[in-house]
Amino acid sequence: MKRCLRHVVILAVSFAFWSVSGSGAMAAMKIAPDFRLHDLSGNVVHLEQLRGRWVLLNFWATWCSPCRKEMPSLETFSKHLPGKFTVLGISESLSGDSDLRTFLSQRHVTYRILKDPFGTVADNYGVKGLPDSVLIDPEGRIRWVIEGAVDWTDPVFQRNYIHNLILKSVKPI
Repeated sequence: MKRCLRHVVILAVSFAFWSVSGSGAMAAMKIAPDFRLHDLSGNVVHLEQLRGRWVLLNFWATWCSPCRKEMPSLETFSKHLPGKFTVLGISESLSGDSDLRTFLSQRHVTYRILKDPFGTVADNYGVKGLPDSVLIDPEGRIRWVIEGAVDWTDPVFQRNYIHNLILKSVKPI
C-alpha cells in the first residue's frame, strides 16, 4: 500500500510539473518582470540587483494553508543551495511587519521575505493562486513556474526538476 501511495504521489507531482511546464513553456525564456519590494527590515530589494544569480520567487500568504505546509521543506531546501542561488518569499499577507516576523519565527523561516500586500508583483507574474513559485535564471529569464505547493526536499523532485534540468551543482538533500 505504501509503495502504491508513493507511486501515486510521484505521478501527481510529475503531472503537476508537466501541466506547469505547459504554462512554464510559454513563460520559458521570457524576461522576468522587474520589481522593487521591501523586506521586513525595510530594505528595498530590486530584482535587477540579483542578475547573475538563480532566483526562486515563492509567492505565499500567512492565511494560506498549503503555503504553511510547504514552508518547512522550502526552508530546508534553501539552506542546501549553492552560493549563486537566492530564495525570496513574497508575502501577500496584509499583516504588519511584527506579525509577519512572529509568524516566520514560529516556523523557523530564514530565507528572505519581501512584502507584496496588494499582489502587484504577483499580478505581473501571472500568479493565479498560492503558493506559486517562479525560477529565474542568472540572465533574468523565467525558467519554470510551479503552481501549488511542492515538497522541496523530495529526492524525485530535486533529481528531475532541479539537479538534472537546471542546477547541475545542486546535490540532493
